[in-house]
Amino acid sequence: MDFDYKALGLKCGLECHQQLDTGKLFSRTPSMLHEDSPHYRVERRLRPVVSEFGEYDKAALEAFKKGLTYVYEGYNDTISLVELDEEPPQECDKEALRTVLEVSLLGESKILDELFTMRKAVIDGSNTSGFQRTTLVSTGGKIKMRNKELGIQTIVLEEDAARPVEKSAEKIVYRLDRLGIPLIELATEPGITTPEEAKEAARQIGELFRITCRAKRGLGTIRQDLNVSIREGARVEIKGVQELEIIDEYVRREIQRQYGLIAAKKELEKKGAKKEHLKFEPKNIGKIFEQTGAKILESTLEKKESILALRLPKFTGILGKELQPNRRVGTELSDNVKTKTGLKGLFHSDELPNYGITQSEVEAVRKELGCGSEDAFIIIAGPNEKAMHGIEAALERAKQCLEGVPEETRGAIEGGNTEYLRPLPGAARMYPETDLDPIMVDKKTLEEIKRNLPLGTGQRKQLYSKYGLNEKHCEEMKLSNHARFFERLVRKEKFDAKKTAVFLLETLVEARREGINEDSFTEPRLEEFLRAMESGKITKEVALEMLAKAAKNPFISIEELVKREGRGKAGTKELEQAIRKIVQSNSAMVKEKGMGSFAALMGDAMKELKGKASGSEISTILKKEIQSIIGQK
Repeated sequence: MDFDYKALGLKCGLECHQQLDTGKLFSRTPSMLHEDSPHYRVERRLRPVVSEFGEYDKAALEAFKKGLTYVYEGYNDTISLVELDEEPPQECDKEALRTVLEVSLLGESKILDELFTMRKAVIDGSNTSGFQRTTLVSTGGKIKMRNKELGIQTIVLEEDAARPVEKSAEKIVYRLDRLGIPLIELATEPGITTPEEAKEAARQIGELFRITCRAKRGLGTIRQDLNVSIREGARVEIKGVQELEIIDEYVRREIQRQYGLIAAKKELEKKGAKKEHLKFEPKNIGKIFEQTGAKILESTLEKKESILALRLPKFTGILGKELQPNRRVGTELSDNVKTKTGLKGLFHSDELPNYGITQSEVEAVRKELGCGSEDAFIIIAGPNEKAMHGIEAALERAKQCLEGVPEETRGAIEGGNTEYLRPLPGAARMYPETDLDPIMVDKKTLEEIKRNLPLGTGQRKQLYSKYGLNEKHCEEMKLSNHARFFERLVRKEKFDAKKTAVFLLETLVEARREGINEDSFTEPRLEEFLRAMESGKITKEVALEMLAKAAKNPFISIEELVKREGRGKAGTKELEQAIRKIVQSNSAMVKEKGMGSFAALMGDAMKELKGKASGSEISTILKKEIQSIIGQK
């Protein structure tokens, strides 16, 4: 569906969250995710607390009403008592703080003189404490786009949440390794006026984060939240968009959803539907389905649970209206039921007969509820208390249809659709963190950071081209996390630019593919390794092998490791003796084939002398030795 976005009054803002490749924000444990079995598990329940104004946050209250149990999985090497909420937070990670200050300066955002950490109430289980620590760092600023400048509202430093690994109706299992990883959150003004601008803005913000060389990489390390509204609609927050390439599609489909809900409201008004007609009068209709072929309802009766139905006056034809591809008004009601009760959803009359429910059963339900020709109905099956709660949740959402678009938080679904998560949070969720002192930002520190801000991507490409890097390496290095490290090695340490780039962009990537643990390779360790390569102590032929050895022996110097493994560079005499021996042992072949024997002997020599000399050195000596045999013929 094509829309005139200006006529619709589209407003869109972005909140981009980027994980930082530093230590944890408020503990001195590494920011590393595990895929192996956890070392221990902890089980908890959480409850909301009132704010300083004596109010409960409605999103926190809704999460609490679900009555879920939360299980936390931990690891001895990445989880401390801080993540378990067993001891107070430690001071803010200095590298993470410096990075967010860099981003603020790059975005021309006004940095606050004093930074106060706040507690943001979150009781969906993703934080063991029941809140997320968040620190406002700067306000204002701008993101430069092709045809405009997009205003920045705030830049915040906060801790990431635990990651869910298993969910059921009764509990959620979280892994604590992600909890506490630093996040930069950059929120823009609602100045985005087309879906395409949303994608461009996200790309520019991502680039701003990445040029610091402290942005984590990989799926889930950067997440975008979208705030979207149209003139007759409402502000809706879409959480957790990870696919940059279809951000524009999420905006389009939210516009389509809001447009459809506004149209549904107007149609209901024409029919004369009113809120007071929508009454909480559920009826137990289990008897109608005693001989049903609908598997879900049959199973419900076998378990002696309830099948409840509710009349929705004037809603015929409304529940079946498509809002997003394969999602309808009825889906909105169903989402609310799922989220608030843990039930699997509902049936509605606009989609029946279907799912094994027959036309005669539909007619029997309509008669039992006293439905007129314009009345719809919903059916919810499950334990009686949950089913009642489900009817209540669906009725609440049906009433919102008479208002148009409700303000709410929605979750991103793969492909561009969204689903209901919770109400929009309010100011009642924020209160001061009493365990941390405020951070004073002094002018001297800011001036030092300003002098050493990272180069932009255009500046980097120009510089790397001067260093002699090819186009491919220029493109790859400009947003590499090694870019600033590379610049220092070449500019200050006078390393060979091309060899250093090949190592950082190719050898390390190959090491990752080979499963070599890169976590042990700090910049000082990599510099030590590169210095050994520069001096010829390690040849490119054994670089991968030595990287693997270095990863397993992080406390042994590279020079000592080379000696221990016998991979040091050989002297000229040692090379000549080794190659002469290879040639002489194959003298018959050399005399028969002459220089035609070179390829076979080169293979033998490279295998014998791997790591002790470069291929060009071995080639030069081998040719000389072959010539000496040929000359004797």
